[in-house]
Amino acid sequence: MPIDYKNKRFLVVDDQPLARESLRAIAQTAGAFSVDFAPGYQDAIFKIRNNCPDVVLCDYILGEGRSGQQLLEELRRFNLLPDETIFMMVTGEQSYEQVVAAVELVPDDYIIKPFSPDKLMLRLEKVAAKKEFFAGFYREKRKQEYEKALAILAAKKETEAGRAYRFETLRQEAEVHLAAGNAEQAEAAYRGILEKYEFPWARAGVAKSLHHQNRLTEARAEIEKVVTSNTQYFDAADIKANICMAQGEHEEAQKTLDAVAKKTPRNYLRKRLLAEAAELNGDTETARAAMADVVANDTMPGAVSTEDQLTLARTHVGAGDLIAAEKVLVLMRESEVMNLELAQQASYSALLAVASPEKGRKKFAGLRPALIASPLSTVSRVDVLRAALAVDDRELADGQARELMSGEDAKKVFGSVRKLYALQGRENDFREIQRQVAMQRIHHEE
Repeated sequence: MPIDYKNKRFLVVDDQPLARESLRAIAQTAGAFSVDFAPGYQDAIFKIRNNCPDVVLCDYILGEGRSGQQLLEELRRFNLLPDETIFMMVTGEQSYEQVVAAVELVPDDYIIKPFSPDKLMLRLEKVAAKKEFFAGFYREKRKQEYEKALAILAAKKETEAGRAYRFETLRQEAEVHLAAGNAEQAEAAYRGILEKYEFPWARAGVAKSLHHQNRLTEARAEIEKVVTSNTQYFDAADIKANICMAQGEHEEAQKTLDAVAKKTPRNYLRKRLLAEAAELNGDTETARAAMADVVANDTMPGAVSTEDQLTLARTHVGAGDLIAAEKVLVLMRESEVMNLELAQQASYSALLAVASPEKGRKKFAGLRPALIASPLSTVSRVDVLRAALAVDDRELADGQARELMSGEDAKKVFGSVRKLYALQGRENDFREIQRQVAMQRIHHEE
């Protein structure tokens, strides 16, 4: 069924005025009534955030070192682009076919210049038909009704119309299983895709699924295949780095991220990951520089979070720059701090107790009962451990260390915890904690 373009709102994203006018003329010839322009990356995000169009026609090269692929990734990151919206990449780059075959976040379609108006309209109609096919699934997925979403896919997969979308259906199944926490089913779905075609994103999906199952050696082997064969698939490097950190191989994680961060200097999610890897690797200056860049330059409204501020302060503490850490922490509003969840309050008070004892230790002591009795995130436990060692609260410190060494992230934080104990001259105490945790694990297994 042809699209009724007069009821569709178009947004043309291109930094070249003649190209924008050309695309508008094509859309209007097809009957589109509303066609808006965005000359660049930031303007496109602003317009999509405030009034999301039905169709986005986006040039691949946007100027100022930005690309349409980066725009798409940022829109997905902040859930600004509904599944129903058509995102079409327009490019003169013949090599884009290799890019889109590898990346995880793909546009709905792409078209290579030069092209005729009829060809563009035909491609749009094909995408619109696919959107209509998956419409019910999109609604349930958005509501996080994962079982209903999967049931819709299962019913549609075997239909005559479903044959044209078999890979997309399998991919959506895998992603929903992963979102629902069903890593084994996600792995099976991704492997089902690989039985038919070697998509790099499907191989990366297997690695992510294995990582979620804590099968780290297998996950590492799968993602290495992707990284070595698809050097421009940068998301695969992120997956590899996360797996390396879980294995305790922080130097390899940082090395992997260093390489891709230089090629994608405006990917601030990757910068955050680099800061984490560098901090775990003991490279505090790289961690500080990466987080300072995030806080200063991740300009999407609401992008820089309280967690980012705490991470920046943490990197300053790790580098021994207590004045800089204190400055970051005291600039956080008191009302903001009071409304934090316990884990973030724990990190805030612990970091402040180290950076500025006269300002932070009383608050840290006041939280002590909750810190002993409550579950905390791994990063907050490390912060509490650091502060407890600094104030010589051995009971609190050793309790956090035991929890960390018996948790899922034990390999990831082992080096950090050992270093903190060593700085206080308590290496023997840390070894005793390790022994106790190992004996407890053996007893549990028996």
